[in-house]
Amino acid sequence: MDDYAGRVLADRYRLPLPPSDEYELTETCAFDTYSGQEVLVRQVPLPEVVEAEVLDAEGLPDGFTARDGGVRRGVPGPARGGTRRPADPVVRRAVEAAQAAAAIPDHPRLDQVFDVFAEGGSLWIVSELVPARPLAALLAEEPLSPYRAAEVASDVLAALRVLHAHGWVHRNITARTVLVCDDGRVMLTGLAVGAAEEALCGYDPVPPPDDEEPERTSGALEALGPAAPAGAPDAGRGPSWPPGFTFDPDPDPDAARRAAIEARA
Repeated sequence: MDDYAGRVLADRYRLPLPPSDEYELTETCAFDTYSGQEVLVRQVPLPEVVEAEVLDAEGLPDGFTARDGGVRRGVPGPARGGTRRPADPVVRRAVEAAQAAAAIPDHPRLDQVFDVFAEGGSLWIVSELVPARPLAALLAEEPLSPYRAAEVASDVLAALRVLHAHGWVHRNITARTVLVCDDGRVMLTGLAVGAAEEALCGYDPVPPPDDEEPERTSGALEALGPAAPAGAPDAGRGPSWPPGFTFDPDPDPDAARRAAIEARA
């Protein structure tokens, strides 16, 4: 507990003191005072909104007085405990997008997100603290062997299959969002952060309800163009694939891992 002597978020998550050479902590461990467990907290800075103000006769912004000490009358301060439904529609959409990503059922290849809220001009995403290192840290030390790279890719594909089964598209896959655990397994993270950032940019990353899925599928098929006429040389073929690649209608995400193990033997 002595290691977490910094600020407290949402009246619950106690942060460590930031290093003297860092202005903000974008990703750090924290202590959850409710559960007594360590968690991982990620910060997504929110865009600043600059509003035009009308100055009064004393040269102060309208609604301020010298007696107020610079506090605008009628404007509440930051909400205690964090804000999970902000008044600003842009911030609210970002929070709701991250919360929707956090609602995906737990899976051993995906990290769990526990809480999402806005506080102090930032959006905060609280997730489990995984005993792992980012793939970027491992690659900085030495390149992966072909067999280990195949294992990592297999685990990432397994995680993506789970996300795609729930209609999500992960657009935040980097060497930092791929975690290599101490026991060798690989986990994928960053979905909630990516969803919040997309929402802040005006996009809607949340998959539509199931009743709208047929319309999306129909639109995707139309984008492929008209089907070849019956009897034509290309009739019955799907999209073309690069040389050496074939389409597998039921891919096995563990095939690469088994191939790597067999090659080692």
